[in-house]
Amino acid sequence: MFAYIPQRTRSHKVDFFSPVLVMGLSIDPSVAIMALIVAILVVPMGCQRPKVVNVGAVFTFDSVIGRAAKVALEAAVSDVNADRSVLKETELRLFMEGSSCNVFHGSFGAFKVLDKEVVAMIGPLSSSIAHTLSDIAKGLQFPLVSFAATDPTLSALQFPFFLRTTPDDAHQMSALVDFITFHGWKEVISVYSDDELGRNGVSALDDELYKKRSRISHKVPLSVHSEEGSVTDALKKSKSLGPRVYVLHFGPDPLLRIFRIAQKLQMMTREYVWLATDWLSVTLDSSLIDKGTLKGLEGVVGLRQHIPQSLKVHQLTHKLKSNGSMNAYALHAYDTVWMIAYGIEKMLNEGINITFSYSEKLLHAEGTKLHLERVKIFNSGKVLLEKLLQVNFTGIAGQVRFGSGRNVIGCDYEIINVGKTGVNTVGFWSRNGGFSVVPPDSRHTHKKTGFVSDEKLGNITWPGGGREKPRGWVIADSASPLKIVVPNRVSFVEFVTEENNSSHQIKGLCIDIFKEALKFVPYSVPYIFESFGDGHSSPNYKHIIQMVTDGVYDAAVGDFAIVPTRSKLVDFSQPYASTGLVVVIPTNDDNPTWIFLRPFTIGLWCVVLASFLIIAVVIWILEHRINEDFRGPPRKQLITMILFSFSTLFKRNQEDTISNLARLVMIVWLFLLMVLTASYTANLTSILTVLQLPSAITGIDSLRESEVPIGYQAGTFTLEYLTYSLGMARSRLVPLDSTEEYERALKLGPTAFGGVAAIVDELPYIELFLAERTGFKIVGEPFMHRGWGFAFKRDSPLAIDMSRAILKLSETRKLQEIRMKWLCKKTCAEKSDGNPEPNQLHLKSFKGLYLVCTAISVSASLVFVFRMVRQFVRYRRMERTSSMPLASWSSSPTMRLRELVFGFVEFVDEKEEAIKRMFRRSNDSDNPFHVVEVQADPEMGFCVMISGVSMGLMFLCVSGFWVLPTEGAGRESFLRNSSFSSRPSSVNVGALFTYDSFIGRAAKPAFMVAIEDVNADQNILRGTKLNIVFHDSNCSGFVMENKVVAAIGPQSSGIAHLISHVANELHVPLLSFAATDPTLSSLQYPYFLRSTQNDYFQMNAIADFVSYCRWREVVAIFVDDEYGRNGISVLGDALAKKRAKISYKAAFRPGADKSSLHDLLVSANLMESRIFVVHVNPDSGLNVFSVAKSLGMMESGYVWIATDWLLTAWDSGLDPKTMDLLQGVVAFRHYTPESNEKRRFKARWKSLRTKETSGGDDDGFNSYAMYAYDTVWLVARALDVFFSQGNRVTFSTDPNLRKTNGTNIKFSALSVFNEGERFLQVIHDMNYTGLTGQIEFDSEKNRINPAYDVININSRGPHRVGYWSNHTGFSVEPPETFYSKPPNTSTEHQRLNEIIWPGGVTKPPRGWVFPDNGEPLKIGVPNRVSYKNYASEEKNQLGVKGYCIDIFEAAVELLPYPVPRTYILYGDGKRNPSYDNLVNEVASNNFDVAVGDITIVTNRTKFVDFTQPFMESGLVVVAPVKGAKSSPWSFLKPFTVEMWAVTGLLFLFVGAIIWILEHRFNEEFRGPPRRQIITVFWFSFSTMFFSHRENTVSTLGRFVLLIWLFVVLIINSSYTASLTSILTVQQLTSRIEGMDSLITSSEPIGVQDGTFAYKYLVNELNIAPSRIIPLKNEEDYLSALQLGPRGGGVAAIVDELPYIKALLSNSNCEFRTVGQEFTRTGWGFAFQRDSPLAVDMSTAILQLSEEGKLEKIRKKWLTYSHECSVQIADTENYQLSVQSFWGLFLICGIVWFIALTLFCWKVFWQCQGLRPEEESDEVRVSEEASSSRSGRSLRVGSFKDLIKVVDKREVEIKDMLKQKSSKKLKASQSSAETP
Repeated sequence: MFAYIPQRTRSHKVDFFSPVLVMGLSIDPSVAIMALIVAILVVPMGCQRPKVVNVGAVFTFDSVIGRAAKVALEAAVSDVNADRSVLKETELRLFMEGSSCNVFHGSFGAFKVLDKEVVAMIGPLSSSIAHTLSDIAKGLQFPLVSFAATDPTLSALQFPFFLRTTPDDAHQMSALVDFITFHGWKEVISVYSDDELGRNGVSALDDELYKKRSRISHKVPLSVHSEEGSVTDALKKSKSLGPRVYVLHFGPDPLLRIFRIAQKLQMMTREYVWLATDWLSVTLDSSLIDKGTLKGLEGVVGLRQHIPQSLKVHQLTHKLKSNGSMNAYALHAYDTVWMIAYGIEKMLNEGINITFSYSEKLLHAEGTKLHLERVKIFNSGKVLLEKLLQVNFTGIAGQVRFGSGRNVIGCDYEIINVGKTGVNTVGFWSRNGGFSVVPPDSRHTHKKTGFVSDEKLGNITWPGGGREKPRGWVIADSASPLKIVVPNRVSFVEFVTEENNSSHQIKGLCIDIFKEALKFVPYSVPYIFESFGDGHSSPNYKHIIQMVTDGVYDAAVGDFAIVPTRSKLVDFSQPYASTGLVVVIPTNDDNPTWIFLRPFTIGLWCVVLASFLIIAVVIWILEHRINEDFRGPPRKQLITMILFSFSTLFKRNQEDTISNLARLVMIVWLFLLMVLTASYTANLTSILTVLQLPSAITGIDSLRESEVPIGYQAGTFTLEYLTYSLGMARSRLVPLDSTEEYERALKLGPTAFGGVAAIVDELPYIELFLAERTGFKIVGEPFMHRGWGFAFKRDSPLAIDMSRAILKLSETRKLQEIRMKWLCKKTCAEKSDGNPEPNQLHLKSFKGLYLVCTAISVSASLVFVFRMVRQFVRYRRMERTSSMPLASWSSSPTMRLRELVFGFVEFVDEKEEAIKRMFRRSNDSDNPFHVVEVQADPEMGFCVMISGVSMGLMFLCVSGFWVLPTEGAGRESFLRNSSFSSRPSSVNVGALFTYDSFIGRAAKPAFMVAIEDVNADQNILRGTKLNIVFHDSNCSGFVMENKVVAAIGPQSSGIAHLISHVANELHVPLLSFAATDPTLSSLQYPYFLRSTQNDYFQMNAIADFVSYCRWREVVAIFVDDEYGRNGISVLGDALAKKRAKISYKAAFRPGADKSSLHDLLVSANLMESRIFVVHVNPDSGLNVFSVAKSLGMMESGYVWIATDWLLTAWDSGLDPKTMDLLQGVVAFRHYTPESNEKRRFKARWKSLRTKETSGGDDDGFNSYAMYAYDTVWLVARALDVFFSQGNRVTFSTDPNLRKTNGTNIKFSALSVFNEGERFLQVIHDMNYTGLTGQIEFDSEKNRINPAYDVININSRGPHRVGYWSNHTGFSVEPPETFYSKPPNTSTEHQRLNEIIWPGGVTKPPRGWVFPDNGEPLKIGVPNRVSYKNYASEEKNQLGVKGYCIDIFEAAVELLPYPVPRTYILYGDGKRNPSYDNLVNEVASNNFDVAVGDITIVTNRTKFVDFTQPFMESGLVVVAPVKGAKSSPWSFLKPFTVEMWAVTGLLFLFVGAIIWILEHRFNEEFRGPPRRQIITVFWFSFSTMFFSHRENTVSTLGRFVLLIWLFVVLIINSSYTASLTSILTVQQLTSRIEGMDSLITSSEPIGVQDGTFAYKYLVNELNIAPSRIIPLKNEEDYLSALQLGPRGGGVAAIVDELPYIKALLSNSNCEFRTVGQEFTRTGWGFAFQRDSPLAVDMSTAILQLSEEGKLEKIRKKWLTYSHECSVQIADTENYQLSVQSFWGLFLICGIVWFIALTLFCWKVFWQCQGLRPEEESDEVRVSEEASSSRSGRSLRVGSFKDLIKVVDKREVEIKDMLKQKSSKKLKASQSSAETP
């Protein structure tokens, strides 16, 4: 094989005009070309026809196509020669040579044919061979006509002498993509051969899929010679992915291995789709397939070229079948011979001679072993090529006519389907007509409409035998379930959390919704939940979304708000919950315990209390002298004063006033009390009716203007919104994690550390918070309306399916059920049992009374105890210092303590007067001048408590780890004791590159330095000298002729493809230091090894850069050769992973002039993208920028990204003037780490370069010089290891090459390196550090740790702004600093320094504009006849107006590009149009988008893409209502039944308590039992009206009555207030309670004409269509509701909430909605499927909501004059329950209990005093003994005696006690007198 290398750098293709390398001789290219042709046919001068014209054919004879083609070619030549009308007397002679499916052997065959002086060559079959032969044809100027090479990259730009009589693969890829689109599949997996045919065909498939907004999600390249194991592994890997549509693109395979393996892997089942290009039909048509094989292919769909039937076709087909093979390519081969014959005839008819000549340049190659001087050039080749392109005839395969791309025009395909019994044709495809069941030749007038519905195919049998179309997508293989991340919340766990127990179950509202939605997804979705969070605080949701973006998880399920920043990273489902941000603050006077104190201020309460005391003093002064009621002991008078004053509150003062002055004072005082009580009642009523709690914070606006601290929920998007959108200082924001922290922070307030003035959070969280915590409220309106959705990776089809499922959940009301399950445990219960209205009284509203009473009681008790202890201590001291007898103390401490306690109790039991008298006597007897030292009583030590505090110390231990880096020279240790005799004295290594090029000028000095260093190093190649045979591709011979063990180079990717074939044959490792084409893969070229970086990584770096800057589309400008095409193909794949794409590919031929580049850039500039990626050669690349600058494309707004070619040219020395062309360009350069060795090498390189240039220019150093240096050392080190292993270097001759000895070109001069495979493995295993970094290869034979410099060219020159590596992505630190750490390429860790863009701007350009050649968007707008404020016609610039129009316009303004648009009204204006039909118009491409009040429902999402909803909506029921009739029991409504019952029982209980306390003292409570019972009842219930006539005498009775009357006052006031509130609010009722009652009825229902409500009621709720009445406008609504079902109207109307709000307002609130909103959806804009505008507009709508513009537009259009309450009020919420008063009742109960206890104790004491004393001591002793035995004391006497004592009057009891006391005194005196 030869290497024809032009004067270009890395990507230059083979050019036979360039000098070649032959045995080290410098030969002119033209001489080399002439030497390739032997024995020129010299024709006589003039126009004499030749007798014979030779035509060659090179193809693989023994192949599926070759066997049929050989017969067809022979038949064609025979037919041409038999037809004298074509070539007349000239004979067409065909010379055929086999290529053996090998590029190397195909080249041999070509040269053999060229020896025959052929004027044209037919073939080859293989696209790989066609690339090589096309270069030869280009050099020798003969037409190469292929009938089977379908590679679409065989273009006229690169190969001008190549023609194709069969359609290229781009044609059939277009057919396949139409088939994929026809069935609605969006992603495919491509399986293809890893050669030119497969790679380039799949690249064309990718481009066609892009046009249809589909994509290849995974590529499976297979080697042409892949073993079954590798194919199995590749298919297994693809099986774990989601798509199930496989596209197969190979050469014909008679064994059909791929299907056999797929069947073993269970991949031929119902869920799979297998699509094959025409190779399958060629294989089936050319082979005898048995039924067993067909059964294995069941369900496969393929393409077959459609051949019109004719007699000639039938005859040739018969001939081919008799030969055992027949396919369409054989027919094309037949037509090819005829086409060449017609072209030769045209040329001869014009008098053009067929002549050949030698190349003068190749004559200099004389003497070489290959004899290239014998090659000749076809002088008339260009003329013949021109005539061939003019041929136009109808062949047996169809019309033969060439287009501009030199491909045959017009080829149609049959769609074949393999069934159990055979191969069936299910339809046809043509580019103009699409799919049809009619052959294309019978429907020439049919035009393709673009609508899938207009195209038809027959029934298809799919894999598994089913007829139902497979969905083509699953989540994943069972071994790889969907990884779903769930936030492990520690607060608001009702939404989602992980249980902290052994089960670790994940549960919550969001989880239930996700699981229920999966039930509506039409396929199984295996998944696993993984919680994220430490369980101590709620996780950061931004990090979770980022992990989904980075591919760590497939989806995120939880309470994720849909915000713009997140929607740019992931795909969200439609929202399953509506939300928005709200502001929460603490309520002023926030404790409802003191609600009864609110009517008066603290000052007023103090004044009222002081007034009671003052009036008591005033009345006492006025009455004391004349009124006995106000006289007596001071204590009695004080009590009388207080009781009198406070009893006036209830008008029940028992004391009469006598003096006139006192009566005058009382009149004024009672009037004041009347005003106070009335004011109290009125104010309490007002407070309970409308609760007004003023606050300085009224909403987000006032909060934004203040400087107070604000709380937010940690981990949510609220922080970003408050800081970025509202511009609040981050220092003001306080993160909070739980409801406890919410409450604590709000209570602390803004002045305390950690406190806040308000909290901003989403509404669902706040609702739960307020349900659990009291004393807080929401202020202002919710803002930034959002929704919660599930997050999926970009382009995940599950996002769309889950959106439909969520809408289905809403329509079936399942969402509401789940919400009730999780949230109504707190929020709903609070709403039903509690009192959200201000006129409701809570149980805790009266708890204050209980607290006051308790506090007073406890304080009084403490004061009493303190006083007693103080007196007791004084008493004990007095005993010690006086002559009073001391009690004898026990020696035991326990007994002493017991005696002390009993002594204290006895002291307390003494009367107060007795104690005081004792203290007075003690004071009188003491000497005031004598001080007595009193020792502390040791028994008093029990009152002293000693406490201690202990302290501990905590120590922190820190340990460190040091990792010592180690290095090794290689992966293995090699023995060094091998004998030197096995080593050769010298070893040759070839080096092939272009000296006079940017790379060559840098590489040659590097080679020289490397050879010098290697041979000078005694540790390398001991005794063996390394020789490098340099071959300048412009001025030397062929490198492989010199028996080299390795070849270094070439620098051109195109030449590398050719040389790699030679290396494969000769087993010589080929190490390229500059060929970066990513398709130079190890599968196709096993002997190719790259010592530089693969462009695969550079293209991924560029894709990362595009993603880093948030661009989505780029324009690729590239040279149309292997280097350019293949690099851009990889770029497209890399961008697809980042959800970006190449929107336009601008390819130009190598060496294109500025005129061609001008036209190219003008076309590119018409595209929407302003991001240009330039992947060209250094020579043409600078011309690109020059033309771009002249077109104004280097200004602000443009972005130019160049691959490493630009900096290679820059580093090699450019004219400084070119800097002006490159301002703002971002370029990539191979990164090489800095080191001392690198600096020393650069210095030596410059020194050697200076010597070579004789002191001239020493510029030209670039990274490829270092790669060249390292490559030489790589070979040297590998040879050292190779020899150390005992290997030797030997060569042999290939037997196949000996067959060429009979030709002019002697290929037998080439030798095979016998040990080449072993040496290749040694090279691959090398591992050491070179100048360019770590030299180590992965399994794909690429260098590890690829890295690039990111360079920005500005006015000062190139400036590095960062680095890129596949380990960390972008960073500002060198990549090697991160290699010791785990890989981390997450988006949040990417960083670059500031970049100066074209135009000198530093802000990243938006990168996208609306295309200059694009048509304006056609926007369909519903022409409404009702509710025109949403969308309607208007005579303005837009032609339309309305709420929806304003939102759309505002969203468009936020797009980073202009969007020309035109609005088109849809509908006749007489009735509302059908919105379903409007959506179908968008799906049918009649409109680009539909804008209006379009509801997002399930069935519509199947045809169009909706934006995120811009307005919430849902169906509600509206019905007529009427005021509630007054009930005879309405007066009972303020209190619940329980409250009434408890109140009645308490009245009776109070009566009993008062009777007990007053019975002994008060004559009014004595008498016969019947009279006493009546008195108790009358007294207790009369206290309700303060009209009781019985006076209370006892102090306890008065105290109890005073408290009770206060309770009655509160109850009366509360009753009055509650009843007032109930009567204030109008109560409305309706017989329709909601949707459920409407479904069960049979009454007619009204719906809005044109909306989805009709279908929903019929299809989802199964309501009979006869019941549903469409209504056109509001007048129809009102009329139908007013008429009612009996008058021809409707019972209720079902419509969406926004319409109903307008209806209620316009009807003056005559109607109300009943029941709950039973579907929750939203309004959105409808776009065509996969429209990029849908995503951008969704982000814009979210941004409008964040900025508050949505709310402003709503207020502009949807503000109504009457704001009606939507729901009917529930009267039960206004009733007062018993819980509202339990505090008061508890206070009364405690007071009553204390009073009864004191009374009982008094009665018991009196019984003890009345006990008879006549019994003797013996009797007393016997009673005590009996008492101890029976356990009952006889001191009290019988129960009957106790009752008698209780029944006696208090006066009688006192008299009896006095009499008994006097008797005892007399008895003691008489006993004392008795001696």
